[in-house]
Parts: sequence; C-alpha cells; structure tokens
Amino acid sequence: MRKCPVCGSEDTLLKNTRKYVAKYMNQQVSKELQQYTCSCCGADLDLEFEDKNEKLMKEAYETARGEKVSSILKEIEKQISFAELERSFALPPKTLSKWKNKSKSPSAAAAALISLICVFPWLSYVGFTDYDVKSAYKFAGVAFFKELSKNPDNFPFALSDENYSAIGVYQNKQTDYKEK
Repeated sequence: MRKCPVCGSEDTLLKNTRKYVAKYMNQQVSKELQQYTCSCCGADLDLEFEDKNEKLMKEAYETARGEKVSSILKEIEKQISFAELERSFALPPKTLSKWKNKSKSPSAAAAALISLICVFPWLSYVGFTDYDVKSAYKFAGVAFFKELSKNPDNFPFALSDENYSAIGVYQNKQTDYKEK
C-alpha cells in the first residue's frame, strides 16, 4: 500500500516518467526516471519505491563522463602517444585505449586527470621528470609564453607590469619579452 506523503491518500499514486539529464563538462546523457503523481491532490513526487532512480542517475553521469573522456582522448592522441602518457603517469598499458573506446569506464579521478591534460598538455612532461617541481614550473612557463606569443588577446590579465614583475619578467611597449 502506497500512501501520498502530501495528502495521505492511500493507493492513489500513478506511476509516470520524467526526463533526467546528467552533465559532465558539457557532455549530456539523458535517462527516463520514475515519478509518481497523486490522483487525489495532483502532487508530483520523486519517490523511489524501488531505488531505481539513483542507479539510473549514477549510470547517466558515468556514461556522460566516459563519453567526454573518450572525446578528449581522441584529441590528445593526435599530439602524444598513449604509450608515452601511460608511462608518464604510471598507468597500466592499454588503459587510455580502453577509456577512448569506452570498453572501460574511467574513475572520477582519472577523468579529472585526462581533463587537466586536455587543458594543460605540458603536464604529461612533468611525469617524465619524476614530478620534479622546478621542471614543472619551467614547462608551465614555456607553455604560457608560447600561447601568449600566439595570441596575446587571450591573456588580458597577463599583460600588466605587476604580473610580469611577480614572475621575474618584464614587458616593454612593443610586447618584447626579456628576462631580468
């Protein structure tokens, strides 16, 4: 016997569905979730008598995450081999291929790592240096100035003298970068 938690009527709940959209970094996956409507008071209820909705929501999120990681890996693969990345981050062989082909789902931590590599590709080199901090900063600096020289309009925050003096570099009016 199912009771409406709003009006207290018994056996008046009608089963229907609603669309749920899980999102991970702009990747969306939708699932149909169960919902109930009370035929007496008209209340829409997200009750889970069978606990299926939680499982469906988790599954949708993991699918969205897996699809996004797969698409990121397809782009990363154009720049660096999976074998090099796996060695750099001490991942088991073929792990990245399994994630790319969606035969295995990455964990949340693994998805975060892949997302960071997408944004900061130079991170892969940090692993090759056994995570040496000085090397990491050098890689980051080189990558930053390389991008800045390509398109300074993407970095309006970086063009202030205060920021350059903070990192030991100054800029003259012709955007000529020199070491102090």
